[in-house]
Amino acid sequence: MIAYVAAALLGLGSTAYASIAKTCPSTNVCYSLNIPDTTASSGSGDIYFQLSAPTTYSWVSLGQGSRMAGSNMFVLYTNKAGTNVTLSPRLGAGHAEPNYNSAAKVTLLDGTGVSNGIMTANVKCSNCQSWSGGSMDFTSSSGSWIYAGQSGSPLNSDDTSASISQHGSQGSFSFDFSKAKGGSDLNPFTAASATAGSSGSGSAATSCGGQSTGTAASQTTAGSSGSSTAGSGNYPWTSGRPTDWQGGRPTNYPGGFPFSGSSWPTSQPTNAPWADKRAADTSCTDRSSSSSSTSSNGALFGSTNGFGGGFFNFQGRTRVLLAHGVIAALAFVVLFPLGAISIRVLSFPGLIWLHAAFQVLAYVLYIIAFGIGIYMATNLQMLDAAHVIIGIALFVLLFFQPVLGILHHKMFKKYSRRTAWSYGHIWLGRIVISLGIVNGGLGLQLAGNTTNGQRIAYAVIAAIFWLAYVAAIVYGELKRKRNAPPPYSKEMPLRSIDSSPNREYYGKPSGTRAYPSV
Repeated sequence: MIAYVAAALLGLGSTAYASIAKTCPSTNVCYSLNIPDTTASSGSGDIYFQLSAPTTYSWVSLGQGSRMAGSNMFVLYTNKAGTNVTLSPRLGAGHAEPNYNSAAKVTLLDGTGVSNGIMTANVKCSNCQSWSGGSMDFTSSSGSWIYAGQSGSPLNSDDTSASISQHGSQGSFSFDFSKAKGGSDLNPFTAASATAGSSGSGSAATSCGGQSTGTAASQTTAGSSGSSTAGSGNYPWTSGRPTDWQGGRPTNYPGGFPFSGSSWPTSQPTNAPWADKRAADTSCTDRSSSSSSTSSNGALFGSTNGFGGGFFNFQGRTRVLLAHGVIAALAFVVLFPLGAISIRVLSFPGLIWLHAAFQVLAYVLYIIAFGIGIYMATNLQMLDAAHVIIGIALFVLLFFQPVLGILHHKMFKKYSRRTAWSYGHIWLGRIVISLGIVNGGLGLQLAGNTTNGQRIAYAVIAAIFWLAYVAAIVYGELKRKRNAPPPYSKEMPLRSIDSSPNREYYGKPSGTRAYPSV
């Protein structure tokens, strides 16, 4: 008996000083983290985290990293019987379904299970400092994490590779490691556990300002390879748990000094300083120890009505992503090349305005696509992606293109030849069009939710327009050389060849000769 009590005191004493960081992005959907002292000092070793969500969710997940691609993810859903949970470690792959990660060393601990409509997983991870595609420094002050979930019918599967539906809500946040560091290398979530039945059952409770908010949870196998069985329900006790107060709970109000009165208080004090004290107490509210990019309603970026309502539920996000891709592709694959082709292969009065119309329309469309893209990239923390960086560079470069075009037009009319402004306008256009087409392919790769057929279709269409554009360049240059005026000399000034105003594909008036420059 003394050994049991000593073991219990040792376990409680070890976990009493465990620090737990917690964030709750939506109602009853919470994620907690503890980094033991040994791991916090060495940077490697065990960490402990908890996922909890209502069973009205088909699944929820927590991941290490700033975005889905390359993230070390842990997906939680109910088991086949619906009485316990399955934890599936996975590796993120863009916006596609994450793949099962057999290399993850995770263990489900005491307190894991399903009770009162809440599924909970208390997890020990022994190799979360690095994984295929990324790493995390637990000696630092904070770390980037993501989460996702899909409400609906319970998944009810024991398969750790079970197919999951696409998420309806997701977000990213930063865990404050300074609030998560502390304690021994033991399950930190049992310190707040409430007594619940015999061996084989436990509770998924959390400490809340001295109160216990927990649910009993049957401890059975949860997950297979890559995740081990849930705790047996005997920690820190070696056999059974105390199920009753020794001699019963107190039933009477104590008498004598310093107590007075004859009964337990039944209402909140009304005089200062007690008035509204309980209302002001936030010790049991779901407070995030980190900055989250979602509101309590589960909508990404804390809004459910951006761009027409439900902007960042899955369906809305997919539509916006599609709009971004289609508009940008229309600008760079179709309109910009067509505008450049027209100025080289056509010849009629006012052609320059057709060229300008194509380019201005394409420019306006790209501004729209850029605005959508940069908004998504900012909130999804993807500003360091190559597709986004190139998109920003294109936006900046395109700002100079109409300015160079106007200067090219004026200087050519003045000198009847190409100037530095001409070459700047021409070569910047060639670089921007080619880079924009390539960046469209990078965007499809980054999205991660496109099929091979879609990517091939884009590549074929883009190649056709780009090759037509290159052919127009070659044709235009050959035509320019063929129609070039005689070399300039003092005896025969360039202007003496044609008494009409100098033209560069603005059209060829009757009886005159046009000398192209682009």
